[in-house]
Amino acid sequence: MPEKEKQLDQPKIQIEHLYFSYDEDPDAPLIIEDFTLSIQDQEFMTIVGPSGCGKSTLLNIIAGLLPAPRGRVLIDGIEKTDPGPDRTMVFQDDAVFPWYTVEQNIEYGPRVAGLSRDERNTIVERYLQLVGLVEDRDKFPRQLSGGMRKRVDVARAVAMEPEVLLMDEPFAALDVMTKERLQKEFLDVWSATRMTVVFVTHDLEEALYLSDRVAVMSRDPGRIEHVVNVPLERPRELIIKTSSTFQDMRRELAEVIYTMHGGIEKR
Repeated sequence: MPEKEKQLDQPKIQIEHLYFSYDEDPDAPLIIEDFTLSIQDQEFMTIVGPSGCGKSTLLNIIAGLLPAPRGRVLIDGIEKTDPGPDRTMVFQDDAVFPWYTVEQNIEYGPRVAGLSRDERNTIVERYLQLVGLVEDRDKFPRQLSGGMRKRVDVARAVAMEPEVLLMDEPFAALDVMTKERLQKEFLDVWSATRMTVVFVTHDLEEALYLSDRVAVMSRDPGRIEHVVNVPLERPRELIIKTSSTFQDMRRELAEVIYTMHGGIEKR
């Protein structure tokens, strides 16, 4: 099958029987064991689980930053073992360049990719608008709040217009009000771009608010134990978190996790 062809029923991301250990000893404990998951095109998939279950490791494998000794990661049916422009990652810590302005940070990826100035300008203007930083385009990261730096971080990642966006607890270090505002703003960005997202968090409300599905990982070793569908209509406003439907879903998800693991970080 030609690389650009895709079967209509083919998942965007197919993770098949993935195994991983940081120790090359074949008898060493596994971090991830027999992990299998399908993620559809334009789906927002969130992964939750206890610390140390391999969530961040999984993202690094999907991104091609870590090799998997067994198993496969396929994007549109093509096995991926190295990093590529089709996948971009946003980490918990800010990854903005402190010596670049907001505009220059967002422009960085398209410039490295060799796009023309006109193409770069179009992309920068679009994402400055999407993350609400038009008036701050000439500021440096040191002049921004933590929430604004995270907006730059997200805008720089999506400016590459990847097919898959990987996010490793991107809002965890922010205060509650800033975090909720960025959750809503990011959903607006995602609605405008509709890239496939794999999002890692410990926050159950965040997982349910953002996602189409939530996958729960076990620990020692990490594998998928449960997948929860989130049948909430989109677009979603923050007020939905106060609804009885949402809180019932949160309680059910928490019960699944507490039953499996005897507790998880209560954030």
